[in-house]
Amino acid sequence: MTILTPETQNHSATEVDLSVLLKSLHGLTMWRPMTILAISLFAGVVTFLVLGRLGSDIGGVGAALLVLLGLLICIAFAGAGYLGAGFSLAASVQERDTPSISSSLLFGLYGLPRLIGLIVIETLILLGLLIVEAIIIEICRIPVLGGLLSLVVFPALLIVNMALTAMAFVAFNLSGPALWFGETVTHALGHVIAVARSRPGPVLFVMLLLFLLYLVVGGVLAIIAIYAATFTGSLIVGAMGGAMHGATDSLIGIASIFQNPMAAEMGSAYGPAFSGYGGYGGGSIPINDSLYVYSLLIAVAAFGVIVVAIPNTVLQLGLAYLYDDSTRLVDGEAGSAMVGDMMKKVSAAADATRRKAEAAAQQVREQTQKAAERSRATVEPGPANHSPVTPKGIFCKKCGAALTEGDRFCGECGHPREGSS
Repeated sequence: MTILTPETQNHSATEVDLSVLLKSLHGLTMWRPMTILAISLFAGVVTFLVLGRLGSDIGGVGAALLVLLGLLICIAFAGAGYLGAGFSLAASVQERDTPSISSSLLFGLYGLPRLIGLIVIETLILLGLLIVEAIIIEICRIPVLGGLLSLVVFPALLIVNMALTAMAFVAFNLSGPALWFGETVTHALGHVIAVARSRPGPVLFVMLLLFLLYLVVGGVLAIIAIYAATFTGSLIVGAMGGAMHGATDSLIGIASIFQNPMAAEMGSAYGPAFSGYGGYGGGSIPINDSLYVYSLLIAVAAFGVIVVAIPNTVLQLGLAYLYDDSTRLVDGEAGSAMVGDMMKKVSAAADATRRKAEAAAQQVREQTQKAAERSRATVEPGPANHSPVTPKGIFCKKCGAALTEGDRFCGECGHPREGSS
């Protein structure tokens, strides 16, 4: 076991090992992991296309359900093949005996829940960090003080989010390689976080070069495959005449169901064209027409597998070397400790958010109650005032002398009181 001093570890953390690119090209000659991935992808794509073909005959909601089921099965097969091929490549990186194809496929199937769990945990960590950022931004809404804080917080958040994006890209792409080497979810998460925290720059740079190499190899294979598909298609159409036109129309209909599966009508829009085309000038044979459709589906699946599986083996081998080299240069225990601290911070941030939400809800309830009380106070009439009304003073219109209620004439001048008869 290599023991790294702090000086050596800091120096190694900044190194960029470009030899990984040359090592990854060795994946072009490794037929076993390539076969594992090809089998899984082929099975998944064929299942997806066949269920889409069956859905095109059913139409409506049934077509949508079959397409969704086919998509989930295709993703499951692709994930199992990805883990199984990586398991075989990890053995090559560690110079162990290469496992068989069947055992690699079983490893991929059993490891698929761990991969999903690892990605879910990493996603939750990112969401927790976003919650912390949301709380910090909420503080910036405080009058005056919040505006002053925003002068520092907003630029700092931009830089932090750029770093988090790079770390997340590294962490997510190394999650699979961590499981290829037999890591548990906890240890894989610790190692991935440690690499993303300690060596984000060098690992990200090499990783981008690996993806560029993947695109170059895949582009070359795509050009070759397109030429081969064109040449093969011309031979088939030239030999079979109009017999393949119905199958081609049906294949186009299957493709359209993936765009709008709910628009399919029973036996109409996407039904196979089984009439009007003779194989060699004779009548159409329905069973042949149906088999021609599935032949085209299998050919499409083979085309996709060739273009994806071979360059993907190169990419996976490069990621395996990159993960193996990076984990030797970082402290995995520190990464696990960081994960624990991060989970505590996420929990604390979630609790703070919950308390803030409860306080806001309580404030809204109090304001609503006060508004209701004020509304009732303005609508309800006040208590009746039963106090006696003091009569206004009565005076003589002629001399102005004070009169009483019972006076009919003024006691001073004798003038009759106004209104008395």
